[in-house]
Amino acid sequence: MSTLEAAAGGSVAESPGAGVLDALAALGTRLSLVSGALLHRGQPDPPLRRAWLGGGPLVLVGGFGTTDAGLRPMQRWLGRLGYDVTPHTVGVGMACGGRSVEALRRSLERADTGEGVHVVAHSRGGQFARAAIAAGAPVRGLVTLGSGFDLYRLGLPVLGLAAVLGTAGTLGVPGAATLGCLRGPCCADFRTALRGAVGVPFTSVFTRRDRVVPWRSSQDPHARNVEIGGSHLGLLSDTDAKRAVAAALAAHEGERAVREANAG
Repeated sequence: MSTLEAAAGGSVAESPGAGVLDALAALGTRLSLVSGALLHRGQPDPPLRRAWLGGGPLVLVGGFGTTDAGLRPMQRWLGRLGYDVTPHTVGVGMACGGRSVEALRRSLERADTGEGVHVVAHSRGGQFARAAIAAGAPVRGLVTLGSGFDLYRLGLPVLGLAAVLGTAGTLGVPGAATLGCLRGPCCADFRTALRGAVGVPFTSVFTRRDRVVPWRSSQDPHARNVEIGGSHLGLLSDTDAKRAVAAALAAHEGERAVREANAG
C-alpha cells in the first residue's frame, strides 16, 4: 500500500499526482533513514541526569516525510528517560492541516491515561500539535523541534513543497492538502492556532543552521525559545537536541508544579 493509500485509509486510484507525492514521501523516508543512522552513530546520547528522568505517555510527532524509522533515535532516547512513547506519522505531514490536526488529537486521546500527554514534535508536526492543543487535546506540555509558526517567514523550500502538495490535492489526489487549505475554511482554525496562546508549558527548539525552516519562524512569543546547533534533520538525532528535549520536558513538569501550587 502506498503512502497516500495509508493516509487515506484504503486504496486510491492511480494518478500522476499520487506518484509525485509518493516519490516525495519515499525520498523523505530515505533521508530520515540515512541521516538518522549516520547522525545517531556519530551523535551519542548525552549522559543521563537524574533531573531529566520522567514518565507517563508521550506522543512523538513527525513532520513532512518523516516515518517511524526517522523518529527512532529520539524515540529511543525518550524511552531511556522513562516515557511511554507513541510515534505519530499518519499522512507523513502531507494531508490537509485540519484533518491532520484531528488525526493527531485522536492519537493523543488514545494515549492519555488521565493526566495528559507529553508531546515532542518535529517540523510540521509541531504545527499540528499546537493546533491540536487549541482544539482541546489532553496535552501536559509541548516541545517543538524546528517548527515554523510564523507562516510569513517560511522560506522557498517549504513554500515550494506546499505548492506541489496543494496543486496535487486540488487536482484530486486523495489524502493530500489542497490550495484551498492555504486560505480556505477547512484550515482556518489551524492557521489561527499557529500564532495563538498555547495554554500549556511550551518550548520551541531551533537551529540557525536550519536550511528547511527559517529559524526566525520558530521563535515564538508564547514559548521558551531554545537555540542549539545542528541541522533540521539533526533535531531528531543530535546529542544537543536530545539534551534540549530532556531539559525542556523536565522544566515543563517543574512549571506545572508551580502553577498547580499557585492555583491551590
